[in-house]
Amino acid sequence: MLVATDRRGAGVAGEWLGRPFGAAVRTRRLELGLTQERLAQQAGMSQGALSRMEHGRGVPTLPVLERLAAALSSNLLISLSPHGGAHVVFKALPR
Repeated sequence: MLVATDRRGAGVAGEWLGRPFGAAVRTRRLELGLTQERLAQQAGMSQGALSRMEHGRGVPTLPVLERLAAALSSNLLISLSPHGGAHVVFKALPR
């Protein structure tokens, strides 16, 4: 997992992207009735990595984002504000 840093080297991903991303993953996972272990398996990652992600500790790479979206049968929508805010949602794919 990669964590974005600002120019001073301080981790900022958990503050403005990691937390909303983790909350969105957890919300969608629970909507689908999946355990962390099952979702991690479907997304090709460890349960520990998924747990850290759900708790806002780090931001995944693009390939991991793609695998999570597929495993959650969703489009992943991320909106970033120039003021540091982020909005993340997994939108269910149309049937």
